[in-house]
Amino acid sequence: MPPLEQRKVCHDLADVLDASAVRDLYAQIEPLVSEATLLTLNAAAVERLGTQAVQLLVATARALEMNGGRLAIVNTTPTFREAYADLGLLAEFDARSIVNAEKDTDG
Repeated sequence: MPPLEQRKVCHDLADVLDASAVRDLYAQIEPLVSEATLLTLNAAAVERLGTQAVQLLVATARALEMNGGRLAIVNTTPTFREAYADLGLLAEFDARSIVNAEKDTDG
């Protein structure tokens, strides 16, 4: 069986991703999660990242991986990294974050 063709999708995250923003975030990224999708989230604007948003991002990464896709997070802010660190998820953060210089510029 030939490998599935992967589609690349990029999405900019909002500046505030707290509990009140999770429903909107889900509505924005859920349609982007499909089989063999390479989803890149641009976190450059993120000033606040709550626990529920981190949980959604972790679940999104796992859903993509189960379907042969991948989640990458680029341009992360110190606030973004701190939210993952506060939850003991730095390994998860490191697995998803991409240094700006390594960012895929195709999309």
